[in-house]
Amino acid sequence: MELQEEEIIKRLQESQSKKDLNNTCMLLRAFGKGWQENLETPLKEQIAQLLQDKSYEIIFKGGDVPDRTILWAYGIFDCARDDERFLSYVDFCKPYIRDTSLSYYERLLFIDYASVAIMLSGDREGAVKFFLENIMFLTLNDYYIADLNDFVLTFLYYYYIPIEWILEIQRKNLSDEVYFSLDNTTRRSIFLWSMHCFWNTRHYFNNLKWIDNYEVWLNVLRELLKRGELDEAMYVEFYIYHIYGNSSQYAKMWEKYNNDVVKLVEHYFVEFGKTLRQCKKEISKNGKIKIALLKDRVVLNSPTKVDYSFCKALMENEEFSKKYEINIYSLAYIQKSDDDPKVMQDFNVIGAHALSPAYPLIKEHSYYVSHLQKALKIRDSIINDDIDVIITEGTNDASDFILATRSAPLQIFWSHGNGYYDIEGIDKRISHFSPESPYKIEQVHVPMDRDKFYNPQIDESLIIKEKAKYPIKNDTVVLGVIGRLVKVDSDEYLETIAKILKENQNTIFIAAGNGNEPDIRKKVEALGVSDRFFMPGFVNPHVYGHIIDIFCNTFPLDQGESFSEFLAKRGAFLNLLNRECTFSGKLRELKLGKKVLVYCDNLEEFKPNVCGFDEFIKTDCIFVTNKKLKVCDDIRDRVYVADISNEDMELLGDYKIHVVGDCFEHLGGNFVCEKELIWCVYHAKNLRWWKEMADNIQEYYIDGSYIGWCCSAFSKEQYIKKAKFLIENKKARDKLGEFYGKHGVLQTNKFQQELIKKFTQIIRG
Repeated sequence: MELQEEEIIKRLQESQSKKDLNNTCMLLRAFGKGWQENLETPLKEQIAQLLQDKSYEIIFKGGDVPDRTILWAYGIFDCARDDERFLSYVDFCKPYIRDTSLSYYERLLFIDYASVAIMLSGDREGAVKFFLENIMFLTLNDYYIADLNDFVLTFLYYYYIPIEWILEIQRKNLSDEVYFSLDNTTRRSIFLWSMHCFWNTRHYFNNLKWIDNYEVWLNVLRELLKRGELDEAMYVEFYIYHIYGNSSQYAKMWEKYNNDVVKLVEHYFVEFGKTLRQCKKEISKNGKIKIALLKDRVVLNSPTKVDYSFCKALMENEEFSKKYEINIYSLAYIQKSDDDPKVMQDFNVIGAHALSPAYPLIKEHSYYVSHLQKALKIRDSIINDDIDVIITEGTNDASDFILATRSAPLQIFWSHGNGYYDIEGIDKRISHFSPESPYKIEQVHVPMDRDKFYNPQIDESLIIKEKAKYPIKNDTVVLGVIGRLVKVDSDEYLETIAKILKENQNTIFIAAGNGNEPDIRKKVEALGVSDRFFMPGFVNPHVYGHIIDIFCNTFPLDQGESFSEFLAKRGAFLNLLNRECTFSGKLRELKLGKKVLVYCDNLEEFKPNVCGFDEFIKTDCIFVTNKKLKVCDDIRDRVYVADISNEDMELLGDYKIHVVGDCFEHLGGNFVCEKELIWCVYHAKNLRWWKEMADNIQEYYIDGSYIGWCCSAFSKEQYIKKAKFLIENKKARDKLGEFYGKHGVLQTNKFQQELIKKFTQIIRG
């Protein structure tokens, strides 16, 4: 018998009080889950029996109440014998657990009492399920919650209680017969426990299994709307949005959400809006145009970094600030977190006034605030403040309500990833990138505050300290990704990373971020690379941006701001471009051939007087069109006419250009394979900001190839091949860092110049 086992048995044998038993159970916890699991069965039985006997004699028989601390013996009770002595105490407690005449704290005492009794009776799984099921009926607004929340978060992760138990309990508590028999506060508590506590348990956070209960939540939402309980329906809609949105792996998942949820509530919001005070009809013609940017809460996350940079760039422009006013409205989603006063002050400093009209309601009701009253309060503030333009980032219940009830003359949706958001009241759509979408989205490039967000100064000692946590040697190349792990949890991505690790033994992989760690760990264990695959959880991206050598962007859903932040520091990365050739025959031969295809939608205007024309003629590019046109002699022999639609022409061209007077504009590109690029395209009027780099592009060639192709793959096989090249070629990695460093600065300057004109055009229509 080991010393730990002797100590536990001795302590139990000598226990004379409840405190002695509690201390022994805390010692069991201190010895660790592994120690408990690895005890031999006879020893487990002996310890469990001693705890049963001593608990009965000292606590139960003596008329005392057990503490939940005894649940820390869970690990040894898989071998406990059934003990019916405790069942009568369970029966005694049950009537009081949901007795609303008692205080919540008194009910919690009965839950603890019954749960401990169930475990001591020999049913450890039943004890934990009983405990979890019933605490969901308790308010989160009481003094006991801090201690209880800490116990639940710690216990669930310590024993790795499966998320399936939580989902099973949630289904039971959300069934019509249970849920609709409860008062409004208790109903909300069920959702709050799921979001505020269980969601934040480390191995449940962003776990994709959450959406197994998606239809259960939808059923509750539908029934609430049928019953006319709009306020609570908004509360449930927010819960669905939060969990489902954080679990979305594909753009099409947002389309499903919009069809299932947004379109479901749309009618009710529109009808409710008919009873409300109407906003003004037109944008003010005198005085400043007032803009309201709506955020779920004002905290320093990726969307806020974009918003801050956007507002700063606009408000620094004297001409813009004379004509426009920007206000940041917090939608005050306290269930996610409080607003951060420092971040609000940061907005105020740059001239964008940050406010929270619903703060008094939040202060009074906290997590249980009425979502309908909150939305009405914000809407009233928008109208009272004479707001002309609303910009909302969606896709929550408050945004839906404010848009559908028409709260300003011009209402704009700003997509930060969801390209499928659609509800009555959206007049225009904008985005700082190009999300997949069936709608017209105006692209507004944001000049990011690089010094503040992308590459702030970092103490070198912090980097050294973090690097010491990993097996990094002089020849080790650190592969990795920073961001939401839900994007990492892709079978094809993990299989690709595993192949790279196996083919390059001097590498490790760091997946930094939160969410779905248990499932990812199981997958990398099955792939045989778990010992070199690390998941440190949430990290400082500016520290890890100096640790990771090659950023392996995820697929099919790639990373967002975290990728841009990395590029500002290092530059070496891998991207899988999700493009393929859909043509056959001659068109396929051309698309996959060596020559660059240039689609000019008004090719008849492309003449020698157009700036850059001579440079195009010097290349061996092919001009493709779907029209029989009269073109100039210089290009007649290199024109290919395809009998396809305009839409397909967009896919056929590697570059798309459009002639405007004596210039041309670059309208996009669609490469599906590597080709020798034609740098004359940077004579385009809208690409001249990059012409300096294009003119000196030979500086950025490695072994005769453009450095940009080193990090862009069109297949998983290419991704693996290019990874090997970058792993073995530090010179290429350094050159990429230099290249994208310069590119980032030039791009920021260009975005700064374009933003004012583009954004004011959108507002002015």
